[in-house]
Amino acid sequence: MGKWAEKNNLPKDSAELIKRDETKKFLENEILNALKATYGSYEIPRKFIFIDQPFSLENGMLTQTMKLKRRVVFDKYKDQIEKLYAK
Repeated sequence: MGKWAEKNNLPKDSAELIKRDETKKFLENEILNALKATYGSYEIPRKFIFIDQPFSLENGMLTQTMKLKRRVVFDKYKDQIEKLYAK
């Protein structure tokens, strides 16, 4: 992301980058292009939420065995998820 941001004269800060529409479009295209080769169109997500912090043990998003705590993640990003499906 840093090289892409620099090439497009955008801030390198991930929190600032994910707020921009051009960044979201770039990431969506990259994800879709990567998945098209392996998955059928019905298996590929069409909507995404981009966040600026990774899931980790420290922020409580992962278990000790590095599994996602779905309820914790859902509760934290509930508003964004609901907004995504309201569109």
